[in-house]
Amino acid sequence: MEEIVTILEPWYNSIIALLGFTIVRYLYKGVILKILRKVTELSPFSYDEDVLEAFEQPINLMLFIGGIYTAINLAPISTDSWAYILDRILRSAIVLCFFWGCYNMSDTTHGVLLKVLERAGIRSEEAVSNIFSTVLRILIVVLCFVTIAKEWNYDISGFVASLGIGSLAVAFAAKDALANVFGSLVIILDKPFQVGEWVLANGYEGIVEKVTFRSTCLRTFPHELVYIPNSLLSNTSIINYSRREKRRIDFVLGLTYGTTHEQMLTVISRIQKYLEAQEDLHTDEVRVHFFEYGASSLNLRITCHAKTADGLRYLDIVQRINLALMDIMEEIGVGCAFPSTSVYFETPLKKELVSVKDLVESANEKG
Repeated sequence: MEEIVTILEPWYNSIIALLGFTIVRYLYKGVILKILRKVTELSPFSYDEDVLEAFEQPINLMLFIGGIYTAINLAPISTDSWAYILDRILRSAIVLCFFWGCYNMSDTTHGVLLKVLERAGIRSEEAVSNIFSTVLRILIVVLCFVTIAKEWNYDISGFVASLGIGSLAVAFAAKDALANVFGSLVIILDKPFQVGEWVLANGYEGIVEKVTFRSTCLRTFPHELVYIPNSLLSNTSIINYSRREKRRIDFVLGLTYGTTHEQMLTVISRIQKYLEAQEDLHTDEVRVHFFEYGASSLNLRITCHAKTADGLRYLDIVQRINLALMDIMEEIGVGCAFPSTSVYFETPLKKELVSVKDLVESANEKG
């Protein structure tokens, strides 16, 4: 027994350090994580739990490697010849654990990205967010490799150059696809429209149904689906009808030439008062004017603005106005004119009375 104690005595510090890190690992897994999870339940941030789960295993591995590293340094052995290797292994392990946690958190970042896009008013497709997540994971792996290679004094210039040449080749091979990707980024950042809005883009008019990395899908009013490449949308004019704060109502009402001066003034006054009393119209922008002697009518121009951008509600407002104008004209005793032509002869036509009997006889003679 004494011999065993004598042999282990120089290793006491290493054994104590290893046991200490082991205890810390169990405390971390059994106590500290539970406390942190309780804290995250009170936090307003929605992804605290995901962050903890992402870094749980990397931190546990880091504590294990730290215990081994400390135990070796405290061991009664000479480490001068390979101390630099231990240091590089430790630093590489720290880098690896950090990027491992970031890699695990890329799914969390995927969720955060969706949340950010929704708050920005863009409901992105799941496939788009998956692409973001995949690109992020690739970047994490590349950065981890480059950082660890630098720790071991590996010349990464050739690797970086090969990446540049490879990227250039990919860019030339998929320049149209990349143009669509950058076009989608322009749409996301500039936000010219949202899913569900009524737009006119690249000559097509309809409702935006979805936005992907490659194209934007419009549902036209005849119910066709149109897929427009995002590279075209980023370089063309886009009219967003859904974002109008008001819609203009502008039409001509033609009255017959039999309308008197007093009737015309009464019609104008009644229409003006009616439109100014409507709650769903901008009353300060109502205009009613007798502005033209038409070919077959006395024309009134009526202009106002509806307090809506919705197409169906706009049609309801216009219909109500048209029915009210009919009532006003009926009450005043005037009517709408229609296109007509009057023909006048300078000399009267010769009137001849022909009996039916003569017509029958003439027809028989010719027959």
